[in-house]
Amino acid sequence: MAKEQDLKLENEEGAEESSGGGKKKLIIIIAIVLVVLLAGGGAAAFFLLGGEDEDAEGAEEEVVEEVIEEPEIPAQYVKLKPEFVIGFQAGARQRFVQLSIELMTRHQSVVDALELHSPMIRNEVIRIVSSQEFNTLRTTVGREKLQADLLARMTELMEKEASTEAIEAVLFTNFVMQ
Repeated sequence: MAKEQDLKLENEEGAEESSGGGKKKLIIIIAIVLVVLLAGGGAAAFFLLGGEDEDAEGAEEEVVEEVIEEPEIPAQYVKLKPEFVIGFQAGARQRFVQLSIELMTRHQSVVDALELHSPMIRNEVIRIVSSQEFNTLRTTVGREKLQADLLARMTELMEKEASTEAIEAVLFTNFVMQ
């Protein structure tokens, strides 16, 4: 019986040693994996951070360039008063468009020229808007085309009358169709 107990104890110790050896191997494998991951992460950080310094200097230069390109003169808006009300014959029905238009510029000389030539500008706006199709104006594409047409014509007028083409945008601040 004593021999059986010795055998059992020896078997249990052998089992513990084999499982302890397995635990040791597992710990060693985990340690090696961690070392490899840390080394890889360090190498990746070194290369990424090393490349960012050069890119950051280039980005700072780009920001400086963008700041330089911004216009120093604030935008000025000239409202064409009163609002435009233009009639359309759409099939058998009479239709109307009510527009409030503002022109954007950055030069006081253009603001003065717009006020001086406002009758001619109003005439051109009415002529261009009334030449549009009512159903086309109901679409976004139609309104954008109208803005582009008005901008092109206003630029031509200002170039002819004031020797400048500094109108940057035609803005619809009110656009009602019925």
